[in-house]
Amino acid sequence: MSDGSEFLYVGIDAHQETLSIAVLEEQGTGPEPVVQLPNRLPVIRRWFRKLLQRGSVVATYEAGCLGFVLQRVLDDLGVQCVVAAPSHLPRIPGDQRKTDRIDARRLASFLRAGQIVAVSPPSPELEVPAWSDTIPPAMREDVVRMRHRIQKFLLLRGHVHRDGQNWSPSHMRWLRQLQVQIDDDRSTLDSMLDELEHRQTSLALLDQRIEMRGRQQDIEEAVRSLMAFRGVKSLTAVSVIAELGDPRRFRSAKQVSSYCGITPSKHSSGERIKRGPITRAGNARLRRLLVEAVQHYARPYPNNSAVIARRANAPTRVQAIATRAEQRLRRRYRALAVRKHTNVAKTAVARELIGFLWAALLPEKCSTEHP
Repeated sequence: MSDGSEFLYVGIDAHQETLSIAVLEEQGTGPEPVVQLPNRLPVIRRWFRKLLQRGSVVATYEAGCLGFVLQRVLDDLGVQCVVAAPSHLPRIPGDQRKTDRIDARRLASFLRAGQIVAVSPPSPELEVPAWSDTIPPAMREDVVRMRHRIQKFLLLRGHVHRDGQNWSPSHMRWLRQLQVQIDDDRSTLDSMLDELEHRQTSLALLDQRIEMRGRQQDIEEAVRSLMAFRGVKSLTAVSVIAELGDPRRFRSAKQVSSYCGITPSKHSSGERIKRGPITRAGNARLRRLLVEAVQHYARPYPNNSAVIARRANAPTRVQAIATRAEQRLRRRYRALAVRKHTNVAKTAVARELIGFLWAALLPEKCSTEHP
C-alpha cells in the first residue's frame, strides 16, 4: 500500500470549513509543520494519498458534530482512523493555550503515546436513527414554547380558559371560537394556532417514522427486546441501539454504565477514598434517556399494564431479564429513596438499567454475564 517504511501519526483538528493536520513520525522528536486544508473530500483524498506514499498512516480526530464521514473516507483510502472520545483526552496542567494548530499537534502526540480512547463508529444504517433522540425532543420543546406564547398572548388580553384541561380538544375549540375585540388579535391568534398545529403534525409524522424504523429487519428484534423493559418504548429503544452500537464491544455492565458517564466519580489519596457525583464523562444523550426511563420505576403501576403485552413479544431469554430488572429496579429505588434525594436514587437506578438493557441486546451465545 505504501512505498516508504515510515509509520506516521496524524492529528486532525476538524471544523466545518477547514482541517488542521499535524504529522508526527514514529521516531521523530517533534511534529512537522501543521498543514491547513479546506474540508473538501477531493482535497482530503489527494493529500492523504501523497502521505501514504511515505508509509503507513494512522490518524485521529475528536468525535463531534461532523460525525464519522471523515473516518469512513480515510478508512477507504487505507488510513487507520481513530475517532477520539473528547471527554477522555488527557489534559496538560498549566497550559491554557488552545488553537487549531496546537490541538492538532496534541492529538498526534496523544495518538503516538497510545492515550486516545476510541469511539466505535456505527454503521451508516445504525447512524441514521441517531437523530431520533435529538430532533423529537427539540420539536417537543418547540410545541411547548408555542403553547406558552399563545397563553401569554391571551393573558395580556384578559382571556383565561378555566373549563377543563388546557390543550384538550375542548380547549382548542374554545381558542378557535374565542371572541376578541380587536381584529388584529384574531389574526394573530389564528396564525399562532396554525403554527402550533403544523408543529404538532410534524412531530406526529416524525414519531411515525421512528416507529417504522424500529420495524425494519436489521433492528426489529433488538427493538422488541428493549421494549420488554418498563419505561422503554420505540423511541428510546431505537436511540439506545443507535448510541450503543455493537453491544459486544463492552465487556461488562460496569463498562457500559461508564460509557454513559453515569458511574460515581472517585477521589482517593492514601487510605482515604471519597466518592462524588456521577462523572458525566460519557454519552449525554443516552444518559438523559435512561434517567427519563427510570421515572416509571419511581411511581406505582398496575401489574396488567401494556408492558406485559410488549414483553410477551420478546425472546424468552429477554423476558426473564426484563422481569428480573423490573423486580430489582423497583425494589432498589424504594430502598434508596428512603435515605437519598429522589434524583440521586433515579440516577442509581438508571446506572443499573443500562446494564440490563445491554444484557438484553447481547447475542444469546455471548450473554454470559447479566447485571
